Amino acid sequence: MRIGFYFAPGYGYYSVPRNYWGQRWQVGEYLPSIFWRYQLNDWRTFGLGYPPAGTRWVLVDNQIYLIDAYDGYIIEVIYDAWSW
Repeated sequence: MRIGFYFAPGYGYYSVPRNYWGQRWQVGEYLPSIFWRYQLNDWRTFGLGYPPAGTRWVLVDNQIYLIDAYDGYIIEVIYDAWSW
């Protein structure tokens, strides 16, 4: 565990601004654009469904979010996606 860093499979550790440490977003909120780049392309490996057109799965620490690719609106959340 590294303080101030999150881990995303396929991307490794990445730095996170302090105001986002430990933050968990809910369905209906907007995911900050800083996290949109950590897209989950191998969604089948995690037992997830195909993301509908205009959406994408993204990895944020230990959560997986299905967001609208245009504005980051959170459609679905999977908390505690894997154990460390």
